[in-house]
Amino acid sequence: MARLHPGERPPDDESGLPLPALPAFPGIAGYEELHASIRKLGFRHAADALRAPAPQHASQATQALFGTLPKAETDDGFRVLDGLWFPQRGGLWQRVDLAYVQDAFARWHASGDARGMEAAAVVAVLTTVLQEDPMGLRRLVLWELCCRLTDDAAGHPVPLTDADSDADPPITPPTADEAAALGVHRSEAGLLAAAVAAHFPGLVDGHLPGAGAARHAAQTLSDIWPSARLREAERLAAWLPTHHSDHVLDDLLDTLRARSAAVRRLMDQAVQSESCGDFTAASAAWLGALRQARDDRDAQAGLLRSATLLADDPFTPEESEVTAAVDERTVRLSWRAPRRGGASVAYRVLRFPDGRPEIAVEVSAHGTARTVVDPDAPVGQPLRYAVFPLLGERLAGVPRVSTPVLLTPDVTELSATAVPDGVRVTWRRDPAAVEVSVVRMSQDDDNTPDHAVSCKRDQLVDTPLPAGLYVYEVRCGYPGPDGGLVLSSGVRVTARAECWPAPVEALTVQRLDEGGRIRVAWRPPVCGDGHLVPWTERPVPPGADVSGIVPRLPSPGPASTSVDMRPPPSRRVRLTAVSVLGERAVSGPSVVIEHPGEVRDLAVRRVADDRAELRFSWPEPAVLTLVAWEDGERREELRVARSRHGAGRAVPVPVSAGECRFTVGALPRPDAVAIDAPPARAVLPAVPPPPPPAPAGWWRTWWHRWLRRSP
Repeated sequence: MARLHPGERPPDDESGLPLPALPAFPGIAGYEELHASIRKLGFRHAADALRAPAPQHASQATQALFGTLPKAETDDGFRVLDGLWFPQRGGLWQRVDLAYVQDAFARWHASGDARGMEAAAVVAVLTTVLQEDPMGLRRLVLWELCCRLTDDAAGHPVPLTDADSDADPPITPPTADEAAALGVHRSEAGLLAAAVAAHFPGLVDGHLPGAGAARHAAQTLSDIWPSARLREAERLAAWLPTHHSDHVLDDLLDTLRARSAAVRRLMDQAVQSESCGDFTAASAAWLGALRQARDDRDAQAGLLRSATLLADDPFTPEESEVTAAVDERTVRLSWRAPRRGGASVAYRVLRFPDGRPEIAVEVSAHGTARTVVDPDAPVGQPLRYAVFPLLGERLAGVPRVSTPVLLTPDVTELSATAVPDGVRVTWRRDPAAVEVSVVRMSQDDDNTPDHAVSCKRDQLVDTPLPAGLYVYEVRCGYPGPDGGLVLSSGVRVTARAECWPAPVEALTVQRLDEGGRIRVAWRPPVCGDGHLVPWTERPVPPGADVSGIVPRLPSPGPASTSVDMRPPPSRRVRLTAVSVLGERAVSGPSVVIEHPGEVRDLAVRRVADDRAELRFSWPEPAVLTLVAWEDGERREELRVARSRHGAGRAVPVPVSAGECRFTVGALPRPDAVAIDAPPARAVLPAVPPPPPPAPAGWWRTWWHRWLRRSP
């Protein structure tokens, strides 16, 4: 509905009475929580909560003394258009004032109703509403009634015609009966329904209501304003209808606009002071704007910008400094207490990238301690910290800003160990590091220039390297604000490269006789003494550091260039060349010598004319055996694995009907030097020929001979 001007008459309903003005918002803080409590108790609106049950003793006394008196007229609802009234005896109306609400609270509190205590709590809130605004209860109940009528109307749409199919679906306007069903007196039900249909916010030209965000804004605006959350209040106010007849909302919006204009003037003044280089005046203006609009990001960014320029001024007092100490991935802040305020001052700490105060984030919200630890500071970019002093919820002054802090954690667990021909350096890098660089410096020769060493993400092996003392400096690289790399300060570790024995280059194996004696020979290493050691540990590649393993092995004996040996049957021996120099030892090539045992208990059994079974004892330490057989016409072979034989089953082989000669022997490993063992042999006889057929008629000859001999 458009605003009325002097001399204009408001629209009338069918009875000729002017339509009442309706509230555009409930006008109380905490409305949504209160409304939820009212609906939870089963009340339609706040007026139902005010109709508390009468005390039991009063009703009993009335029945005893006045049981014969005529009853009061039927309760036909309450009145709400001109204040909130409830009907009383004798046709009188009781105004809902503070005494009435307090009496309702007492009756709910003393009642035996199961919801009495919760209802009393709701009435206590209504008491506060009435104390703050004499017309607050009327506004509250009227808002609830209007919302209920609007929602009920939206739930009964008028059927659409084909012509209206593309338009917003119209709804049935609320009626007097619907208003009366909510408890409104018949004398006001029609006017209320007509007013809701005409100009209640949410019903527009008889179409679907625009509730949702608009209604939420109306019901939460009083929670935000008046306060320092100016921008949030403006955002909610933008959802409210521009045309209404609610003077309370008009007054509230006027204060909102006045505050917004004052903040804008202060911000313009701050910008002008900054352009003139007067950062003290600019900081004061930004502070004044932020005090009135705590949620204004521009005002906060402007204040941080001016405070940063003040902090960088060389004439800034020492007591205004914020000290930032970097410890690996954390930043520890400390500052002095202001001259005024003392222990009652609390602090709010913000962090922002240097030069970008508009993206500041909060580190500590409200604390009285003058130290704060930031465990989540980003790495690789300069940061600043701003400390806001607070007196209660009010900003007590211009924030103090720290100098730029650059967080570039170095590697941890840095260590260096000597390896053959060089040094191994290991470390643990920060997960945010994208690059690690290492520089080697020699301490034995001052004229040796620094040398960059290629490395992996967590280690490097620097070989070959002359013996001497070296220093390795390890730095981490992090993505910088300009796209480049920001290097850490670096950590150093000292390593000593030692003289290591040279590994034996090769081993040669020679068979000495038919008895299985073998000679293993090698050339002496270039540096150190060569030994051939029975290797009982896990195999290692040539050139590995075995200084810690050699003491656990059998004594290598004196240095030599060859070893003669004959491993006992059923044994496998691994021999590894080891070069020793002092306490250092390096592995060389290895040779495996295998002397398999003989195959014993060989037995062959024919199970069919074309199939036989083979059984024998396994020749350790072989992993394969070769089964070969021939029948004079063809020869066949079968390799049998230890796993198959160990299952305890006989080995089936296909054979011919003739005599077969079997040979079973161990197969050496491909990488082993084998001492031959004689194979086992067995013969499978041929299938016996079938008996010759009997001559035809032999039974007749026998019968006649028997008949002749019989008497």
